[in-house]
Amino acid sequence: MDNNIKSIEELEARKAARQAEKTLKKKRKKRVKRIITWSLVAVILISLISLVLYQVYSDMNGVGGDDKLYVIDVPAGAGASTVSNLLANRGIIKYAPLFRLYAGNQYMFQQGRHSVSSSMTYKELLNTFASYADGGVGDQVEVVIPEGSELHRIAAILEEKGLVTEYDFMNEVNYGQFDYGFVNAIPRTENRLEGYIYPATYQIFPGTSPHDIVTMLLDAFNSKVMPVYNASNTTDPIDYVVTMASVIEREAASEEEMPIVSSVFNNRLYEGRKLESCATVQYILGERKPVLSEEDTEIDSPYNTYRNKGLPVGPICSPGLAAIRAALYPEQTPYMYFVAAADGSRNYFSETYAQHQEKVRQIQNGEPVTETTPAPTESDED
Repeated sequence: MDNNIKSIEELEARKAARQAEKTLKKKRKKRVKRIITWSLVAVILISLISLVLYQVYSDMNGVGGDDKLYVIDVPAGAGASTVSNLLANRGIIKYAPLFRLYAGNQYMFQQGRHSVSSSMTYKELLNTFASYADGGVGDQVEVVIPEGSELHRIAAILEEKGLVTEYDFMNEVNYGQFDYGFVNAIPRTENRLEGYIYPATYQIFPGTSPHDIVTMLLDAFNSKVMPVYNASNTTDPIDYVVTMASVIEREAASEEEMPIVSSVFNNRLYEGRKLESCATVQYILGERKPVLSEEDTEIDSPYNTYRNKGLPVGPICSPGLAAIRAALYPEQTPYMYFVAAADGSRNYFSETYAQHQEKVRQIQNGEPVTETTPAPTESDED
């Protein structure tokens, strides 16, 4: 009996020993796993920190940059925040907040155009901006972009001035990256910047890259058009306003007419009629034909407002500020039609289709145009 008890006790002891050994092995395995896991985490963290530090170091020291000159136009009163954003937008630096932190309040930024490159260190960049601007790459070239210009015409003007080829400019327009809210909101990929190249007179240095040229033109839109748009508190998207303004720009004979032309288009849109704007068809044709054929007005295109109701799919030219304001603040008129005078000096406006047709007849026959025609009972053709 004692031997049996002893055997049971030995078996239980051995079992307990085996269990303890298993538990110890599990603990060792867990400890090893924890060590491996934390080691991997540490390696990853160290790698990430090293990568970040390297990128920071590279950005601060111009590592990997090239010697291509970029012309940065520093506005009056600009500080580190403005200049850092200008540099980041052009890809000269990657980390605008880091540049602002590095600059602190130790540097003054001289107004004017400065030539810099992405291979320059932060200190070299800051020293350049602290020096008086001298242009650096030759005499400035004056470029006049008229109101109502299409993208391809703008590209041709820049090529004529010897600043950039049409191909390089259009390539940058279509595929360049630009960090502006209004650009990011454009719903199109083709001719996406049509209407957003602000018409004005520019001074551009030879050697300025296509990206910097486009950025300069978009900067002007951002500083001239966006404040007017934002102040209007309109609920219409900026692309809608620019599209409407572009059609007004091409159809109105003068700035004074623009709010009235805007009223005609808004009245037609309100009643669900087609705009029937010749300018939108001319945009499709790529030429400004004085008289459109019936075949022209039947072209299948989202820009054709003779076939489609509403505005064209996008702007048809670069509108000026007067056209932008007219799109935002149309006159309140009863007009539904207008026709251009034979010499293009003005438009004649009408409430009814019959009045409009009478004015068209008078213009075609060289007769004095009746300014006011009693409204007949005849209904509109639409």
